[in-house]
Amino acid sequence: MNTLTWKQRIAGTVMLAGLLAPIIGALCSTSALAQAQPPGPVPVTPGPQAPYTLTYATRFTVRADKTATQISTVRYKILAPGAIQPLSQQRLSYVEGMERLETLEAYTEKADGTKVPVQPASIITRDGASGSVATYTRDLKERIIIFPNVEVGDTLVMTNKEEMLRGLFPGQFYYADTFPRSIPLASARIVVEAPKTLDLHVKTLGTGLTDQIEESGAIRRHIVTLAARPYVPEEPGAVSPLDREPTLLISTFKSYQEMGLAYRAAALPKAAVTPEIVSLANEITKGIENKKAQAIAIDAWMKKNIRYVAVYLSLGRVIPNDASAVLRNKFGDCKDKATLMSALLAAKGIASEEVLINLGNAYTLPEPPTMAVLNHAILYLPELDLYADPTVTQSAFGVLAPEAYDKPVVRVSAAGATLARTPAMTAQQHTYRVRTVIDVAADGAVSGRTEESGTGVFGIVLRSVAGAVQNLGSETAAQRQLQSLNTPGTGRYELGNSAEAMDPVTIRNAFNLQERLRLPSSGVAYIPHGMPLLVRPGNFLLGNRLSGRKSAFPCYAGQQTEDIEVTFAPGLPMPMPLMSRAINNPAFTYRSSYRVEGRTLKMHREFISRVSGQTCPAELETQITEDIKLVALNMNNVFNFGGVASAAPAKQPQVVEAPRAAPSAAPKQPQTQEATRVVPSDQKRRIDFIYWLEPDCSTPELPVLRVVEQPRSGKLAVERGTGFTNFPQTNPRSECNRRKSEGVTLVFEPNPHFVGIDSITVEILYPSGSAVKRHYAIEVKAVESVSSVPNPTPTN
Repeated sequence: MNTLTWKQRIAGTVMLAGLLAPIIGALCSTSALAQAQPPGPVPVTPGPQAPYTLTYATRFTVRADKTATQISTVRYKILAPGAIQPLSQQRLSYVEGMERLETLEAYTEKADGTKVPVQPASIITRDGASGSVATYTRDLKERIIIFPNVEVGDTLVMTNKEEMLRGLFPGQFYYADTFPRSIPLASARIVVEAPKTLDLHVKTLGTGLTDQIEESGAIRRHIVTLAARPYVPEEPGAVSPLDREPTLLISTFKSYQEMGLAYRAAALPKAAVTPEIVSLANEITKGIENKKAQAIAIDAWMKKNIRYVAVYLSLGRVIPNDASAVLRNKFGDCKDKATLMSALLAAKGIASEEVLINLGNAYTLPEPPTMAVLNHAILYLPELDLYADPTVTQSAFGVLAPEAYDKPVVRVSAAGATLARTPAMTAQQHTYRVRTVIDVAADGAVSGRTEESGTGVFGIVLRSVAGAVQNLGSETAAQRQLQSLNTPGTGRYELGNSAEAMDPVTIRNAFNLQERLRLPSSGVAYIPHGMPLLVRPGNFLLGNRLSGRKSAFPCYAGQQTEDIEVTFAPGLPMPMPLMSRAINNPAFTYRSSYRVEGRTLKMHREFISRVSGQTCPAELETQITEDIKLVALNMNNVFNFGGVASAAPAKQPQVVEAPRAAPSAAPKQPQTQEATRVVPSDQKRRIDFIYWLEPDCSTPELPVLRVVEQPRSGKLAVERGTGFTNFPQTNPRSECNRRKSEGVTLVFEPNPHFVGIDSITVEILYPSGSAVKRHYAIEVKAVESVSSVPNPTPTN
């Protein structure tokens, strides 16, 4: 994920998101399973124009014993001041004992060609990890090269030599390099030399990379070059560059099955079932006979009792520790926890397979095989046909982190190694429901309570934020949560069953707002939505919107439901219910309904993402953007007040609600208004100006338009613009007619030389929440036959 983890994006506030980081760390990092990568380009967060350019040249010499030497020269041309700070200190990592790194040359090349060398004192080698992590990564080292006298126009040059002494798998060599367009490469050249007798597989993927093969005596040489291409900033939320950008893969493995067998040979013996493990398994499952129930109990015990700690020493980067050692230490990384859980399951006669998977935005396994995308280990239970991840300590049994769904995997068992795919998410398995009840007293004081429950990935996050609430303190967390929602006040959370890894998880709270709700006798007001911990319907599942998206992006299936009931004390003005809303999109559906029963306003909103897999094509962005805007507007609408206040509740409460269909049918669609327009041929013409104003003539928000029917013989442009309003004199807003206001303009341009009849239909959603459809019958006439074409009457 970019910038925020998925847990932080689904949590409802910055306050709680910031607290999630220390409790989320139940996932292996890439370095746990992937071979340490040789020094390469260090990307800078780019702006609209590239702040630097990079020239990259490297040469691999792979020997018959699968060791190798790599000599790389990189040249960074500084084009903007913002690139000086991140590039003038280069950081290179390597694993002591497995690799040896030597800096052959480093200097700053000035614009006039003068070279200012990096002094030996400015080349620093130190431990590559700090804090508690350093205890377990003592052989990870970092080389820091500090360039002197760096200015815009200079070029930073360094040449490094790396000896690859031993790979993660004995007797095997592999390497992967990706060339994303967000790194402004002026040129790249990679030479790979190896004995012809060595079965070395070299492959380029994607466009722009070419591989020229030469043979000289007993040596085969691959010369890989990258063609020049335009620099493009990284798209937020895109799938991994390995799935979409030019990539070079080098490997002595023939297949992922062969790689899986290499992992099996070293890893499976670590899951030996000892008497101590048998005794523990019997204790955990005491009184439980059902195999699935036993597996659930073992999974829960693992998540509660074996904490996650990264152990990256030597071959421990890819091979787990003994299950008995993990049990004794009560900690381990992802493969350690999978190994111990596998042993406990085996002690009860439950078969399991270790699974190598990517826990990120990569959804392919590019060949030839490398560990470039395999960075995590989980389990598969064939008898139950489900995957389990003991490292996601906040998940229920069989629930994975969202990045683990719909992923290619390598499954390893005593029977061999197979390729498979984890299941895709379904809306029925991942649900979030929140219900808020609010009371507005006669003096405007607001109090209420919220209950939220989640299953699947929503259950994971609710447990995570419950831990953050517990660490911060219930009252303090409530206060900060309300402040972040712009409704300051006090409250308290009841964390319920959040300490148990069972779905659904339910959290309740109660709150009192600091500010009184001022309800106008005639006008609009915003009604608070409670104190939920997670994001509201329409957020998270389909990611963040990005106009003009070019790359596929991760997307998730799930269901979010929100119910809010607001009861107003006698004597207060009552809100007018909004029209029910129904949006049917190829990727999702949204339903909302509003009704008033007695003195209670009841709101229901439901968002269901129905994507069939966890990667969505770039073109889906265009298909969902406008509808997602409509969802957001409907979620945050204001209410018109103008109902008659009563001194006491009526004996027979009157039900006033927005028009809606029978319960079994879809909500009634907005009414359709008819309009006619005459347009001269071969001319653009504004056919409408649509606006929405406050009583003081201000425009806090513009109406949202969705084109339902495009013209057949012309083009329609929907643009922000200005115009004069047309309120009748009896309307207090008639004073607004004297000056231009902001609004939305519809401009129609007929096709060249077209004369005849056309039509357009748009749906208009006003900030108040009301909606209408408007159908325009357009007559396009020859210019000479049109004496005058009046401007359309603006509408609100």
